[in-house]
Amino acid sequence: MRRKGNKRRLKRARRRRKLFTTPYIPLDLQINILLRLPVKSLSRFRWVSKLWNQHLNFASSSAPGRLLIAFEDFHQKKLLLVSLPNPHASSSYSYCVPYRDLRLRKFDGRVMYNPVHGLICVGSRLMVEIFNPITRQLQAFPQDDPKGHDFFFGYDPIEDQYKVLAIDESPLRAEHKVLVVGRDRAWRDPQCVACPHVSHTTGLYMNGTVYYGASTKDIDSPNNIPIIMSFNVRFETFNIIKLPSEVVPMGIENMWTDKPLINYRGKLGVVKNPRNGYFRMWVLEDAEKEEWSMNTFQLPGSAAAVLDFKVMATFSNGEICLVPRKLSDPF
Repeated sequence: MRRKGNKRRLKRARRRRKLFTTPYIPLDLQINILLRLPVKSLSRFRWVSKLWNQHLNFASSSAPGRLLIAFEDFHQKKLLLVSLPNPHASSSYSYCVPYRDLRLRKFDGRVMYNPVHGLICVGSRLMVEIFNPITRQLQAFPQDDPKGHDFFFGYDPIEDQYKVLAIDESPLRAEHKVLVVGRDRAWRDPQCVACPHVSHTTGLYMNGTVYYGASTKDIDSPNNIPIIMSFNVRFETFNIIKLPSEVVPMGIENMWTDKPLINYRGKLGVVKNPRNGYFRMWVLEDAEKEEWSMNTFQLPGSAAAVLDFKVMATFSNGEICLVPRKLSDPF
């Protein structure tokens, strides 16, 4: 009798489990839901499982792209991050509202460099740090040499590795170092440097390659040549991309001023920031043949009246993001 009673109870328990079975939610959908939550909630949910902690610390590269804009307050030493999804192509131009829970303090003494997959590279003379806006964590990597460096952040999708490239600011030394994030804390020399050069712009990461504006080593020479350097993150090799002469004049010390690099529909672009209600952009159509196209963009009437705009980035649908250089109080 006891055996029959036990069997009946087991059958009832199995039926209840079938009725109340938790539905399967794909991991990509879980991550998308989590990324819509406030920062405080995300910080707590990191401890639900090792899998959630891993994906919240290093956002998936397959997640839908978002635009991340940073505003720095040098006086109060604060940083405000503005995050928004790709806009729809239905409107001629779009506005964004910052998320106040991404406001940070105590960012003094650091310089922000290019982001990759939502992670931001932050550097100082003593160390380089990788900042995660979702968890507000900083992972620090001390420098071997406290000289001034420019830092460039990239990702190797084959080996699933984040790397930092450090370039000496001095044109006399022109030293280069590479750090693999998360594997060790040792800086090493890259395998090959195409030519001695000095970096002038922040980095732009696209599809396993980091791009930045540069010039030949002797910055004081009237014959120095403006170039774009590409750094293959996986193989740690450099390549030179030549520019049309009308994009960046040769022999000028501030040759790269107001000429940011952007990702325009998956292609490398160089922008001359707005002047007189319009701006021009050169796009590298064929890297092997070094063929460039030039596009002229007229600003909307409301934006054309504001002279001090700069091009920050583009969305995947081709829309261009313009922001004022200075704000009275973005915080």
